[in-house]
Amino acid sequence: MKRFLSKSMALTMVMLLVLMAACSNGDSSSEGDGEKVELTFWNIWTEPSPQNEASLKQVEKFEEEHPNIKIKQQNIPHDQFKVKVKTQAAGQQLPDLIQVWPGAELTPLVDGELIQPVDDILSSWDGLIKEDQFADYNVDGKQYAIPANVTPTSLVYYNKKMLKDAGYDEFPKTYGEFKQLIEKLKGGGKIPIALGNKAQWVLQSSYISTIADRMTGSDFLQAVKNGEKKFTDEKFIEALKVIQELSEMEAFNNDFNSIDNIQHRELFILEEAAMMIDGAWSLGPTLEAVEDPENVGIALFPEIEGGEGDPSAVSAVTGTGIALNSELEGEKLEAAQEFLKSFYDKEYYNDLMKADILVAADIEPPEGVSPQLKHVSELTSKKITPVYDASLPVEVTDVLNSGLQEVSLGTMTPEQLAEKLQAAMEKQK
Repeated sequence: MKRFLSKSMALTMVMLLVLMAACSNGDSSSEGDGEKVELTFWNIWTEPSPQNEASLKQVEKFEEEHPNIKIKQQNIPHDQFKVKVKTQAAGQQLPDLIQVWPGAELTPLVDGELIQPVDDILSSWDGLIKEDQFADYNVDGKQYAIPANVTPTSLVYYNKKMLKDAGYDEFPKTYGEFKQLIEKLKGGGKIPIALGNKAQWVLQSSYISTIADRMTGSDFLQAVKNGEKKFTDEKFIEALKVIQELSEMEAFNNDFNSIDNIQHRELFILEEAAMMIDGAWSLGPTLEAVEDPENVGIALFPEIEGGEGDPSAVSAVTGTGIALNSELEGEKLEAAQEFLKSFYDKEYYNDLMKADILVAADIEPPEGVSPQLKHVSELTSKKITPVYDASLPVEVTDVLNSGLQEVSLGTMTPEQLAEKLQAAMEKQK
């Protein structure tokens, strides 16, 4: 009997070992295959521009190199994107990875604890990105995104041949001469300046951010935020009057408040307009689309007589970054951090420069960089001034955006807008 029990127990032990081995093999196989981590990612890479293509290429490369991580993208047009983020942020329903802008766009996400710092991985960019380039995405000593490009928001693109036909071998140096050019272009039947302000931000970001600096000087905006100056100061009102004047003299296409900035770029590319005032984001797409890239000239908004600002200054901001949802942790956080480290590499910055984009990285320009990019780099190397929507609270920016549209339509005076802006600013205190 004892012998029988011993054999029975031995048989049971063998069966248990076989089962344990099978389970172990099953676990090992599962671990080898790897459970896929999925990260949701919202961005604005909808337009087939060189910059967007370079960015999408980085995502594709990452997924190839990391088969266990899936980046589930939603590519949303710029204006819809900003509305969606505000709506979803209110319900704390943001994706794992989200494209962000610095300044006033970033601060509410930080204050609402909706995104988390990336300080733990910041050393990954030692030697590639200069320390001062991180500043726009640094809030209270913590870093929330990595800079890709540096974006001047107010460049005057002009058709050299059209200006030459109007009697100008070079771009006007003063605002008075600029207005004379506008009248001559109108006489020739061309749209002087293509403008698409449907989403309202263009007159603020590409126009008033530099025009106001021409009048007030670069310390004005910070002085207003500190309560030392006011939007009702005469110099700022004079800057608003420039928008009013350009509109009244019919410098723009008639439908300028009904089309967007992509459509106004098309007017320039198709040579229906002699000029457009736009950011550096339009450099690559414009040079790629025009028949003769050498016919595209680039200048800064001219000096305004009586202004207190530096005529060589231009408004600029660090371009979009990618932030991490504050709820990410564990393997999802590790995957997201790995994505950022892979995305912002030297290859990406090289691709951006080849697409005529100024970058935040400290690298030598690769072969094939256009003369226009080099010229933009020279134009913007002297003095950079703040972009209003990257500096002001969102509520104040909203008042400015809608107010500039009303000034351009003649339904609000510059003085009235200045009063509204000041009132909105004082509500923030």
